[in-house]
Amino acid sequence: MTLSRTWLAVVAGAVALTGAAGPVTAQTKWDLYAFTGVTHPITLRYKMFSDEVKKATDGKLDIIVRPAGELPFKATEVVKATSSGQVQLAAGYQGFISGEVPIASVASLPFLVRTPDDLKKVWPLIDKATTAAFAKRGVKTLFWMTWPSQNMFGKGKPIKTVADFAGRKIRSTDGKQAEMLKQLGAASVSLTTPEVPVAMERGVADGFLTATFNVMGAKWYEFTEWAWMGDIHIGGPDYLLMNVAAFDKLPADVKAKLTETANSFGPRMTEMNLGDEKGSVEALTTTHKVAAYTPPKEVIDELTNKMKPYWESWSKQQGPETEALVKEIRAALGK
Repeated sequence: MTLSRTWLAVVAGAVALTGAAGPVTAQTKWDLYAFTGVTHPITLRYKMFSDEVKKATDGKLDIIVRPAGELPFKATEVVKATSSGQVQLAAGYQGFISGEVPIASVASLPFLVRTPDDLKKVWPLIDKATTAAFAKRGVKTLFWMTWPSQNMFGKGKPIKTVADFAGRKIRSTDGKQAEMLKQLGAASVSLTTPEVPVAMERGVADGFLTATFNVMGAKWYEFTEWAWMGDIHIGGPDYLLMNVAAFDKLPADVKAKLTETANSFGPRMTEMNLGDEKGSVEALTTTHKVAAYTPPKEVIDELTNKMKPYWESWSKQQGPETEALVKEIRAALGK
């Protein structure tokens, strides 16, 4: 009798404590790999996303953002890292993942998809093709966003004419940019985001391809003297890749809230990035005295025509699916 009374008292006390503290819920923790630094606007926006997910799921899913350098792999290895479960989420910039999933980087073909409007128009085509490619690796796109258009920046003699590319050492983010530079007589240097400052300081590179928004966000204006604003290609898609097995283990309500939050956040993140780009161009040229040059239309047309044979050869090399995708994109954009 004494034991029974004691047990009842323990149960009653537990119920009282539970009632006072609210219902006890299990929490799932995920890691999100970002290739940008801890203070970079992109990293901060992924943190914003994680906060919104935590709130929407009542704390059941806690996404921890891991900035560049915190995890033992590079931006070029995120498909494998996400597929293997090293992380549940990872930022997969199209150029960086081109070696693992070439079709996902189709929009980085030079002078094909040049602007945010171009990408918005052809995204359904890209999404359909990449969904199948990612599924083979056990990952999927939770949401996508884009960086602004990619341009060229550097120090030393400014690039203005097509002839000025000859002999320059320019950082590229994938093989398609490298091929463009080769055709223009420049040397390509493959570097991920954290490697650029040291390479510029040591003369390994004297220029780099990126968005003005990133020059400001990463503080690369400290070693930038000129900008060639030709909108070489759009800076996306940047896929937020998700491990499918991890997603499948989530409770149904958490899955629904995560998906809902992601669907709204992707377009907002793109708008934030593009909004920052406008202010970044002004700050780069006025505050940091970077000389910016915008090539005339006839130069862009010349470069576009120069790249068309490469679009065809690259897509053919990747296989029938990629070849068909490039043809669809060209038709959609009238190129």
